[in-house]
Amino acid sequence: MKGYLTTFLALSLSLLTGFVLLLTGNAVRNGIKVRYECAVDTGMNAVLSEFHIGLLERYDLIYVDASYLERQPDIANLEKRLWYYIEENTKGVLGKRNAPWGNLTLEKVTISDFETAAADQGASMRNQAILYVEDAGISGKEREVFGQMDEIQTLQADSPLARWNSIMEQLAGMELPLIQNEKGEWEEVPLSNPADWVYGLIGSDVLFLAQVDLQSISPAKIFLEEYISHRPIENTDSKDRNDREDTDLFLSYLFDKMGYLGNAREDSVLSCQLEYIAKGKESDLENVRAVAGALFDLRFADNVACALADGDLRAQAAAAAELLQAVQLKAEFKNPVAESILYACAFLETVSDMRTIYGGGTIPVRKSSHTMKVNHLLDGTLYSSHSAGGWNYEQYLAGMILLTENGNMNLRAMDLMEMDMRLYDNNQKFKMDWCVERYEAEITAHGDHFSHYFLRRKYGYF
Repeated sequence: MKGYLTTFLALSLSLLTGFVLLLTGNAVRNGIKVRYECAVDTGMNAVLSEFHIGLLERYDLIYVDASYLERQPDIANLEKRLWYYIEENTKGVLGKRNAPWGNLTLEKVTISDFETAAADQGASMRNQAILYVEDAGISGKEREVFGQMDEIQTLQADSPLARWNSIMEQLAGMELPLIQNEKGEWEEVPLSNPADWVYGLIGSDVLFLAQVDLQSISPAKIFLEEYISHRPIENTDSKDRNDREDTDLFLSYLFDKMGYLGNAREDSVLSCQLEYIAKGKESDLENVRAVAGALFDLRFADNVACALADGDLRAQAAAAAELLQAVQLKAEFKNPVAESILYACAFLETVSDMRTIYGGGTIPVRKSSHTMKVNHLLDGTLYSSHSAGGWNYEQYLAGMILLTENGNMNLRAMDLMEMDMRLYDNNQKFKMDWCVERYEAEITAHGDHFSHYFLRRKYGYF
């Protein structure tokens, strides 16, 4: 009987020992698997923790710079960082006291997919900017321009200068009347159109006419081909994204983060950054001049409309035309001369508007009244006036930015970010299309007894 019990206990103990060892082995393998998953999750978060500090401090954007300040931008740089963090939390802990059971060795780390700030022509960057503005509650007068953008587009489409040119060409092609002088010889009577001296100002430097102070602008000139809006863009793909495009919020972001004439941003390559977004030229001076030219065209279109609709001003122009000897001798000159005088009055009023705007004042997009008088033209002087309402320079600039297509607006904003970050870090290899927001990684490892582990993870800021 005792022999039977001894045999039974021995068999039972061997079975129980095998079962315990099986449970222990499975526990070790499961522990390795859990440790592996934790190490991968920790590693991927650790990579995201190495965001570009300059972008966050200056533009409140959060991205990982794949150049890591000094190397050629490459996704392999992120793979190396991910490998390092995972290995430190797997193999790196085995030699320590109270180390866990079971070996775990990395085999391969591959980033199979990633998205950058340039995804969908900068939609990723724009989305982060919008969320920042929404969270910060930023809103300025630039938002007020949306209600009159239809008027701005109408004025932009108008071409009063072409009509004025046509009138002046018509006058130039008309034969002047002849009069007999004291010697009995026939000679032409000059037209002496009072609009001629103003017409001669066409092509003059608008900044000079508007008395713009240019002391705050940067003398730097950039090479456009070095920046994202002009070079071949990499890494533009995006998947399963619902990026926001709220133009009003993005406009507030631009005015909050970037400088413009009269409010220059310090420590930037270009100080008039918003003018660059509006016009995309190679220097502050070119951008400020291009904005001034576009602003002049808008104001001229409105002032011409006011002049042509003002019966009293038209009567003044006709009276001034009738005083000309050539008109008295040849009546067909009267109407085109009077029309040219109206355009000249509108030009002088536009110069006045420009001086008001650049002097810190406001001018309505569509005027209900004006200060145009033919006497201003006959006196031969430029004048200045003031308005109690309307848009200031910043709002007209906002309107011009809104006339820019969204993709170009995004890319030019990223141009400026590249300029500033290259200056900030002295890293000429910094590129916004290598600033990573989300990435997907595939990690392979092996443990003891031919066990293999594979994980695919996708991590990002948004």
